[in-house]
Amino acid sequence: MKTIIKLVVRVLIIAVVVAALYAANLFLKPISKMKASLAQSSIAPSIRADGEAFRDLNRNGSLDPYEDYRIATADRVEDLLSQMTLEEKVGQMFHPPVLVEPDPLFRVFLEAMNAGTAIEELITRKSLTHFNFYGGASPENIAKRLNELQQVAERTRLGIPLSISSDPVHEVPRGGGIASFTLSGVSKWPSQLGFAAGRDASMLEAFGKIAAAEYRAMGFTTALHPMSDMATEPRWARNFGTFGSNAALSAEMTVAYMKGFQGESLSNRSVMTMVKHFPGGGPQLDGLDPHLKSGESQVYPGNNFDYHLAPFIAAIENDMRVVMPYYGIPTGQTDEDVAMAFNRYILTDLLRDELGFEGVICTDWGVITGRIWGVEPLTVEERYLKSIEAGVDQYGGESEPEYIVDLVNQGVISEVRIDESVRRILKNKFDLGLFESPFVDETAVEEAVNLPQYVALGMTAQRNAVVLLDNGSSALPLAAETRIFVDGLEPSVAANYGTVVDTPEQADVVLLFLNTVFNGNQPAGTDSTFDQMMATRFPDTNLAFSDEILAKAASYSDVSQLVTLVDLNRPAVLTELKGMSGALVGTFGVSDEAMLDILFGKHNPVGKLPFELPSSMAEVEAQLEDVPDDTANPLFPYGWGLSYQ
Repeated sequence: MKTIIKLVVRVLIIAVVVAALYAANLFLKPISKMKASLAQSSIAPSIRADGEAFRDLNRNGSLDPYEDYRIATADRVEDLLSQMTLEEKVGQMFHPPVLVEPDPLFRVFLEAMNAGTAIEELITRKSLTHFNFYGGASPENIAKRLNELQQVAERTRLGIPLSISSDPVHEVPRGGGIASFTLSGVSKWPSQLGFAAGRDASMLEAFGKIAAAEYRAMGFTTALHPMSDMATEPRWARNFGTFGSNAALSAEMTVAYMKGFQGESLSNRSVMTMVKHFPGGGPQLDGLDPHLKSGESQVYPGNNFDYHLAPFIAAIENDMRVVMPYYGIPTGQTDEDVAMAFNRYILTDLLRDELGFEGVICTDWGVITGRIWGVEPLTVEERYLKSIEAGVDQYGGESEPEYIVDLVNQGVISEVRIDESVRRILKNKFDLGLFESPFVDETAVEEAVNLPQYVALGMTAQRNAVVLLDNGSSALPLAAETRIFVDGLEPSVAANYGTVVDTPEQADVVLLFLNTVFNGNQPAGTDSTFDQMMATRFPDTNLAFSDEILAKAASYSDVSQLVTLVDLNRPAVLTELKGMSGALVGTFGVSDEAMLDILFGKHNPVGKLPFELPSSMAEVEAQLEDVPDDTANPLFPYGWGLSYQ
């Protein structure tokens, strides 16, 4: 018996040691970092020519055209391309995540996916130079980490600098939706729908300039936004990130957004915008999202495909440099029902040949190893081949260039075709000034982000994103020191406006704030653990608030005057709530302060709905996915919004 116990103990000890070593390799990555260190050269020395200083990136002692910022971009690209190996070229076509103090659970998942490969190894041994930021670090810590990685890139054979991208990070703490985040330490603004509600393109352009300055201060040079999809299907979860249902407004806002971030042309002060999701991801079958297999189909029962192109056409005409197709299958619209990233008609015949786009096509994240709708039978190699033949230049979320290298070495893909993609990619790097100034001043970050004037303008934009839907009993604006009971708002903030009481019965007015409607999860459509986890982020198609929420609202209405505020980053059925409420207010990713400024009359409401609000789920289910604002009897139409004057 003792022998058995000793054996069990030894086995357990060995298992713990093995697990510890595995975890250490997964998170600390000593082997991967050692490989990266061995692959690095020296830093790029300075070299002088005609009295000016340049970076000798390939350390050959002479000034190459690609190192000379006085030379035209096209010539610099060709010189660099001529010096690159096949592996270095293909490395430019990949765009995986870089983690900087991410959410712990998300980190565990991603670290397990990359099997202990450090970012440093991806840079030095796989020649990757594009990464997208995930994490919750301070701006200063982000700048520090990205500078460290730029130093690694500088020590590679050709010294090609990194391009770091980010999803939106300027949401308020309660804001944020799918692929939009709040980052502490930067200014706070409404969601894209909030800007559409504010109807002020100049404000949006001002936001773009400020956000670009904050991005560049941290080391980000590419924005994985805006979303120029049309919110024609109210059940779709990602209405959140759009400019609403109107194509003309979305086109106007897309251009303003781009001009704010990019300027009149790309420069060392710009942040390049990656406009998404071509050809418009809004018309999802039953509103289900194609991040999941259950939502793979985009449908056009109203024969309204071209309507969704308008913002992208405007973007192309205004120097769109990178575009991202969506995951879905444009069902019945092309010669084969395969997802956008594999669809030659969508990417080449339509986007390049008909619409004249000359920039980079970067896939949405994980189209080779995860979101493979319509091409499930193909091998990984076949998916890469099909997507490149369709017109893809770069792969979001992927990090295995060896597959494409092998296809070229086998003669299946020509190196000339690879050069076409890399030429487009390098052009953007040069125009953003990265070859001259890849590093940021870590000591100056605090002085470049969240400045008082940024915060003040962001608050104005938030207030403008509030829509007064109904004020039938003239409940608003509230008088100062009104006795208020708050549910869903922060009492300490509300106390700066009225007298906060402990029970609804003590209140003159109950302020009820409801988050974006989310009754249950969209079905995943597969048994994949990743898909099952992702499904928790996507709501089902029911836009009506639950009986529990309606009962709570009714109980408040019975004892006091009820003012209901609803975050409408997804449309909601508000018919019952309207009947219970003395006033009804719609918001789009704004702070408590912005809402309370409206409620207490410190700011006149000016917001207008960026899409209609349906009166019932029956009418939602009867509308067409690709047609805007087409329910039979909307509770509030597109463009609705009251004011106090």
